[in-house]
Amino acid sequence: MKAFLHNVLKSVLYLVGMPVFRAVEGVRSLSAQRWPTERRRLALVRSPRARAARATERERIRTLVGVLGTVEGVEHVVTQVLDQSVRPTFHGADHPRDTLLVCEIHARAYFVVREDVVDVLPRIAAAGVAEWRADGQGPDPHGSLEHALRWHRDGGIDANGRRMDSPCLAGPGVRLTWERPGVPCREPIPAGPYISRLYVFEQDPPVADAAQLLREGRADGRGTLLELAFGAGWGGRCRYHRVARGGFAGRGRM
Repeated sequence: MKAFLHNVLKSVLYLVGMPVFRAVEGVRSLSAQRWPTERRRLALVRSPRARAARATERERIRTLVGVLGTVEGVEHVVTQVLDQSVRPTFHGADHPRDTLLVCEIHARAYFVVREDVVDVLPRIAAAGVAEWRADGQGPDPHGSLEHALRWHRDGGIDANGRRMDSPCLAGPGVRLTWERPGVPCREPIPAGPYISRLYVFEQDPPVADAAQLLREGRADGRGTLLELAFGAGWGGRCRYHRVARGGFAGRGRM
């Protein structure tokens, strides 16, 4: 009799408990896919590992800007840094199913030269701002001092009468371009306001109107503007940290 009652009790508990268990598991599953709160995301991007990676990238930017600014004939105008932590929207190694947040920096620094840029470019190369690619090497062979000087010397036309690629100095994670007739530098990064505290914008000098500074730099044709952009591609994006998805309620594994 006791065995019978025991089995009945187990059956009742099973019938009652299974729906509850499945409901709890469903809630957990939905919670795991829920986009975490801004407070939670801020905690993730302020972790020791994220802060260390961010500091390293910021120091690299400050160092390169400082080196270029000391080149004879080059005057610093403004540096802009937009630090943002966003949900990835692309495919590949950082697919959204595997990544909760991507921390990246968009940074540009503008300079002006008051003399012929052809005379200044060799000084920039000699200053060791970056490891500019040698002509004919790497995926971007036109990003070299040799190509830039040849472009200016030959008016942008090669020996076969074809238009040459636009000159720049390109190196790992950094790209230097300058204004030419009909090819102005890009407009500065917007100063905000931004949608959340996950976007941090900084500028040096901090309170200046960057667009006005660029207009003054090129006023009356007295100066040539240089743009030093950091990161991969023309958009300039330095990805310095990734938060992997994992755990209940979208917790990130640091």
